[in-house]
Amino acid sequence: MRIAIINEPWNGGATRCARDLFNGLKSRHEVWLCPDGKAPRSRDVLPLLHGFKPDVVHLHAFYGWLGYETLGRVARRYPTVFTPHDPRPIGQIEPACWQCDRNTTCFRCPLISPAIKYTLVKHRYFWQRLKKQFVHRRSPESLEAIGVSQWFVQRMRKQEMRRFRLRHLPNGIDTAVFRRVEDARQRLGLPEEAELILFLSTPSVRWRVNERKGMLPLAEAFIDQIAPKFPRAVLAVAGDLLVPNHPRIRGLGYVAKEDLPLWYSAATTYVLPSMGDNLPYTVLEAMGCECPVVATGVGGIPEQIEDGRTGILMPDNSPPSIAAALTLILQDRLRAREMGRAGRRKVLETYTMELFLQRHEELYRTLASGHGLK
Repeated sequence: MRIAIINEPWNGGATRCARDLFNGLKSRHEVWLCPDGKAPRSRDVLPLLHGFKPDVVHLHAFYGWLGYETLGRVARRYPTVFTPHDPRPIGQIEPACWQCDRNTTCFRCPLISPAIKYTLVKHRYFWQRLKKQFVHRRSPESLEAIGVSQWFVQRMRKQEMRRFRLRHLPNGIDTAVFRRVEDARQRLGLPEEAELILFLSTPSVRWRVNERKGMLPLAEAFIDQIAPKFPRAVLAVAGDLLVPNHPRIRGLGYVAKEDLPLWYSAATTYVLPSMGDNLPYTVLEAMGCECPVVATGVGGIPEQIEDGRTGILMPDNSPPSIAAALTLILQDRLRAREMGRAGRRKVLETYTMELFLQRHEELYRTLASGHGLK
């Protein structure tokens, strides 16, 4: 098959998903990933796609780079799969948008002041949402809309995207890479007796990443409640550029992918006090390395974590909730280790790279065969 995969040029979960598909399928099929390296001019993407003559096109977070009308233009010409990785197709990227089901047009958005809301002219969220609705209604019903979590499938089902063929295909990780490293602390030079809490966020100069992923309430919970209660506890912050100035909060900076299993394995727990997420890779990676996860029960995270069995789900990301959940993990290391082992078992059952590639390849073959490919 000739498979075209189009995404945005920025790092994140969508780029990870698109590149995993490219790397996993390129040995068996002719796969074009755009962008791959230096991004072409946005106006050149569709001509390049037409020149490739794909049997199937898989669109990911293209809307962060190309005009949203690209969806309709591609879907009317080729068998198309569309995987939204965030709420932008049915809203915006703001933290509040991840859990918002208030309306279908963003007209009553609480982030917009009444003065702008009721004049309409300057209500950009409203007009952007109407444009996306128009594109969805003009795109063929045969378009396959993928949710990497059941949660996002239901989000699409509540909006006009219900007219498409909705399907759940979760992300996957390489469990040969993300597995427990028994001597991780020794290799990192960390004391065995320390309680290491790991937090990881994609590097960004934009404050909103910190806000959505929960760095601020986590820091408050650690400084005010965890550090005094657990004198050997250390909070390690990987990736995020904004790290609180505290003697027991350690900024790791950028951590290379090949070193992540070491840090997950060394950690007593991985914590993600997110305000909104789809099916975060970091949760799967931590589980693959037998690291128990503490996370808010938002988005698709409850599909990953079985509360009390593979980790702890928090009702919200307030400092008291974070501190209470971390205390449960830190005060019972034996229970934490059993949660970590149960987490890896769940990953092996549901979230392996082999299953991820197999599910997508089967979908591509079905679409391509229906379009005349033998």
